[in-house]
Amino acid sequence: MNSVIMISVVLFVVLFLLLVGMPVKTVKVISKYVLRGIVCIMLVFLLNYVLASNNFHIPINAATCLSVSILGIPGVVALSVIGIYLV
Repeated sequence: MNSVIMISVVLFVVLFLLLVGMPVKTVKVISKYVLRGIVCIMLVFLLNYVLASNNFHIPINAATCLSVSILGIPGVVALSVIGIYLV
């Protein structure tokens, strides 16, 4: 799927939920996890870029996005340790 279409769908859903009147507390909780996930995925991307010469790679997919957005920075560290010692 084209990235522009995906971004448009996400923005449409967010605007729709804001117009419908989603509770403020729910929006704050969701936005906290989304923001944490975005920052940590950028950190994983940077880690992959920096350590590419050492053949180190953490795949960025739905499972890693979910675990990183829930766990935050400790999730990135856990994925790195798993990548180094188990793979």
